[in-house]
Amino acid sequence: MADYRLTEDTSITRTADGACIPADPANRDYAEYLQWVEDGGVPDPYVAPPPPPPYVDPNARLDAGIGAAIAAAEDVRDNVHAIPSQFNAVNFTAFLTQAKILSDAFVAMLQAQQVPPAPPPP
Repeated sequence: MADYRLTEDTSITRTADGACIPADPANRDYAEYLQWVEDGGVPDPYVAPPPPPPYVDPNARLDAGIGAAIAAAEDVRDNVHAIPSQFNAVNFTAFLTQAKILSDAFVAMLQAQQVPPAPPPP
């Protein structure tokens, strides 16, 4: 990493402290940069930042999560209704299995509604 990095415009960034140095001959920091280049220094090239993540319509994300949760809940409802109402260990185990499936689907739906984390800085 060089002492300086070129920017998209005509300014220079000093890597030690991130200072933005305008290309102004009257600027002392710019004069130091020019001397550094004259002494053989080569600044790091400008690297464009990564493009922003694609826009995701929050309503579409919510609708998709709700739709998936409804589908899972309807499947569980149908499976629970198919369990015979006579109380015994087999029927109770089948009911518990469906309750777990429903709670997992509900948690997954809520987690999907969370705002995605911001991308890490470059």
